[in-house]
Amino acid sequence: MFNAFPRGSRLPDPAWNMRHRLILLFAVISSVLVALFSLFQQEPLRMALVQGAAPAAVALLAWKAPLSRRFSASLSSASLMLVAAMVVNISGTIEAHFLFFILVPVVALYEDWAPLATASILVLGHHSIMGVALPTVVYNHDAAHDDPLTWSLIHSALFLAMCATSIVHWTIHERARRDGSMLLAQLASQALHDPLTGLANRTLLNDRLSQALIMSQRTGTPVMVLTVDIDGFKPVNDSYGHAAGDTLLIELARRLESCIRAGDTAARHGGDEFTLLLPGTPPEEAPAMAERVMAAVSSPVFLLGVEMQMSVSIGIALSSPGLSSELLLQEADQAMYAAKHNGRGGYMVFDKTLAAGTLGTLAVHPDHARAWAAYTHDLRSEIASAKELGLIPEQSRGPETVRRTLESVVAAIEQLPEGQQPAGLALPERNALEEFVFHHDLVQHWADTLRLDSIIEVQRSPEADEFWRSLHQTVIKDANDLVDDDGDAVHADSSPS
Repeated sequence: MFNAFPRGSRLPDPAWNMRHRLILLFAVISSVLVALFSLFQQEPLRMALVQGAAPAAVALLAWKAPLSRRFSASLSSASLMLVAAMVVNISGTIEAHFLFFILVPVVALYEDWAPLATASILVLGHHSIMGVALPTVVYNHDAAHDDPLTWSLIHSALFLAMCATSIVHWTIHERARRDGSMLLAQLASQALHDPLTGLANRTLLNDRLSQALIMSQRTGTPVMVLTVDIDGFKPVNDSYGHAAGDTLLIELARRLESCIRAGDTAARHGGDEFTLLLPGTPPEEAPAMAERVMAAVSSPVFLLGVEMQMSVSIGIALSSPGLSSELLLQEADQAMYAAKHNGRGGYMVFDKTLAAGTLGTLAVHPDHARAWAAYTHDLRSEIASAKELGLIPEQSRGPETVRRTLESVVAAIEQLPEGQQPAGLALPERNALEEFVFHHDLVQHWADTLRLDSIIEVQRSPEADEFWRSLHQTVIKDANDLVDDDGDAVHADSSPS
């Protein structure tokens, strides 16, 4: 029954302790004032000391005894009520009864029903015993002397009503605080989780990966990262609509979560690409983990009454001393692309031999490369602003794999040395770079159109153009073996389920 009342349990210990100390200090000072007031009223010294010592002793017990928070608060409340009762008995005036009401807000600082209940019981006992047995001591008017029971009930009822009002106030306050905490928790969760699948988003993944790498340096156990990409996801969206594609992504997220342990992280990078973070996983477990994921994914999915078979390509990378989180994710990506171009529906563990599948390095002028990186940054910023203003459709968004390749190229540019001498720019995996160059060519032509239409203002410098031409020419000369990444590994059985 009492669970419906505020319990003060939401007050942090430091806040409760501070309030408790101040209330007890107030009770002790009030006890001293009671003794002085008794002497002022011509009471004998012995009686004055007893009247002051009684509430002070209760306050000292609440301070020193190893009691629970609730019991200590109840004793503190009893000390204050004794102070008020002593003042009423010493003065014998009706005005002194207001001291009981004045002390209610002090007791209310505990935000707990138990101290208020203690105060109510003591006031009710004082009025019903002292007020009825010795009305001339408690009251100084004839109406109370003639009918002390009625006046005791009136005073007690008013005090109880004030205590009940405090409880109602706390109940509303606690519910509002609880609702606010739930809202903040929900907003925090939304900021760190993918809204479609509920998995961790890129921000949370990067944070957990950084922490895992720090722990890996201390313990010496490696961190395993799996990049999981659905084979041929685009035809699902094209044939069955984005709602069906979303359903497929949600189902894949559920299956990936079933493959990992507590303490591991499943994240969605965007689009149809997912990442699994497995701290403390030795290299020899990589094949078993990949097989587990592929087995979980291989079960048929039923969408719109149609049975669909799903497969994924998996890239696996393991941390090594000094390897950054960005490079670890890049290695997992590179291994995933290698698995995809090796026939799909399989996995590949990154090693140095995969570097042979890259285009190596490109000799560039560092200032030209940085000019292009700055232009790209400004371009993305202005496009984002134009989307917010409704000048560009919000859905105009590039593939997630292209974004990841862009980030890896920009990261490589940031590593270029200062100076005027040409330097070698490390390039990502060939197929990923080919896809990126093809897509970014379209983006730059689109940007030129947007600038002509006065939607954006950013313009490429000659230095940025020179860098892009060098990168473009390097890719184009090897483009004959370009493989379309939208194959048909995900297909629909024509027979309804």
